[in-house]
Amino acid sequence: MADPIANPAPPAVSPDRPLQPPAPSAAGATTPAAPDVLSPEDAHKRMIDRIEDALTRIDVATRRRADALTTLEQRHDVLRDRMTQAIATLDTVLAAADAADTAEAPSDAAERGDA
Repeated sequence: MADPIANPAPPAVSPDRPLQPPAPSAAGATTPAAPDVLSPEDAHKRMIDRIEDALTRIDVATRRRADALTTLEQRHDVLRDRMTQAIATLDTVLAAADAADTAEAPSDAAERGDA
């Protein structure tokens, strides 16, 4: 089973925040605009966006870990059931072997003249 932590993180986009297209450049191509200096409001918004993105990644990772734990618990339950069945079958085989040994023991003693 793959480790969910080793998987690459999904795109960091908050589900509450709509995607914004990149700002058009002077040449008409769409490349993200990178202002030299951010206004305090823009800097604040950018920090909040980064925090929301981080929280989204944490939420996704937490859900993956919970799913992995659920899968592991299910596998553990199946293994426990199989082991219980195997032990019960082994007990039955051993009991049958003991019964067969007990049934043969008096006849063996009679053949030797011990009885």
